Amino acid sequence: MKNIPIVLGVGVTLALTGCFAKIQQLPAHPDKNSPVFAPLADQDPLVGLAVSGGGSRAATFAAGALEALADIRITREGKERSALETVTHMSSVSGGSLATAYYTMKKPPKSVPVLDEQGLSPTYRNFFSDFKEAMQMDFQSRAAVRQLLFFRAFNPTKFAYSFSEVWDNNFFEEKTFSQLYAREQRGDSPRVILNGTLYNSGQRFALTTLPASEFNYDFIELLIRELKKPDRPAPVTPEGLAIIQQGLEKAKKQFLPLTFEQIGANHENLRLSLAVATSASFPPVVGPVTYSVDGKPPYHHIGDGGLFDNLGTESLTTLFLKKIPQGSSRRGLIIVIDTSFPFDATAGELDNSEKGFEVFKDDPSRIVGIMEERANAYQMMLWDSLRTEGVVLPDFAHLRIEVLKHTDADWTGYQDLPDACRKEFPPDVKPEDIKQAVRHIPTLFKIKSPCHGALLFKAAQKVVEKHRDRIVNFIQASQ
Repeated sequence: MKNIPIVLGVGVTLALTGCFAKIQQLPAHPDKNSPVFAPLADQDPLVGLAVSGGGSRAATFAAGALEALADIRITREGKERSALETVTHMSSVSGGSLATAYYTMKKPPKSVPVLDEQGLSPTYRNFFSDFKEAMQMDFQSRAAVRQLLFFRAFNPTKFAYSFSEVWDNNFFEEKTFSQLYAREQRGDSPRVILNGTLYNSGQRFALTTLPASEFNYDFIELLIRELKKPDRPAPVTPEGLAIIQQGLEKAKKQFLPLTFEQIGANHENLRLSLAVATSASFPPVVGPVTYSVDGKPPYHHIGDGGLFDNLGTESLTTLFLKKIPQGSSRRGLIIVIDTSFPFDATAGELDNSEKGFEVFKDDPSRIVGIMEERANAYQMMLWDSLRTEGVVLPDFAHLRIEVLKHTDADWTGYQDLPDACRKEFPPDVKPEDIKQAVRHIPTLFKIKSPCHGALLFKAAQKVVEKHRDRIVNFIQASQ
């Protein structure tokens, strides 16, 4: 009995060690006039994949969508190739960043053909089999075990490190940004942007090998030039123009992302797994990850990219808009792999519940979702208005966006179900019931059942097939 206070004291001390701050130190970049990683030549056309957040649901659907895209044949310059081979950039958030990092670091090299006469080559069949299996692992439980084993239980920041260590142990093997860049240089990987949110200022933070200058798209100059035209239906006075310009300058700060290069850091040896964990850190359970240059303030607290943009589209559009100015002959396609949790999926439960707070059991990001719905609505109105006016945005022939949404798959009934789901549904199941089941797959870093994974893979095949002709036609027309 005398030892009980000592044991308790030791236990409390070990538990509290998890509360101490953890700072990821990066060395200073010695030359502020040059990028950390040298620019690489662009391909034509530009084809970008934006991969949304959504935990393992997003990672699993993305793996299925990438496999389906790989199986699409494109004819360019008289040669057949896979649509996936035309992808030049990938921009991702949260769970989508896990799939993006896995694909870009583990895919076979450029010299290995994606397709043969029968379809996917044996090498790529094996790769996608491993890819899909890996994305369905229970990362959440493994990370929680590490939290306990290493006395990190009360520290959300260290939970991000636990996830990164789980991913390193299973497939990333502590690969770094310099190793990613080497693959990009060889053409073995598209250019990668993992998106986070800088909690200090609310700005988007791009964890990437791309130079900061690639994102410096000056849309303000274009808008002001348009507003100054004397033949506008509603001329703007000089006073009004000054107010508009002031507001636009503030908007530009939030619109353009920050990079490690811009905070004076050299991230060559930063582990890719920690960058993924940074992008996937969801407050207040996981993260943010705190970075500093040479261990000194200011400290940069970076977390969930979905707080700013849960689709990963804004970094790609910023990049592409700079590379495809109005009047340019260049063309770009952005394919959005969207597995974000449907905002209205829990509306029915709320309609019939007296306890509104219970919605957070299945939809913990509801508050963030409300803000995201509003932001997406404004973004859509802005894009459509600018496109209609011919201002800032290229026309549809030069910049196209295709959205592959996991809930857009069309189901026919029981015979359409994957084998893993046959026991989960009655023989007279209606297509709408299957669609609802897909809509309710939760946002976790694990796939709760084999049926959930199988549904996501089947949905990916169906949705890619719906968009096949539009994707093929756009890429083949860019010759």
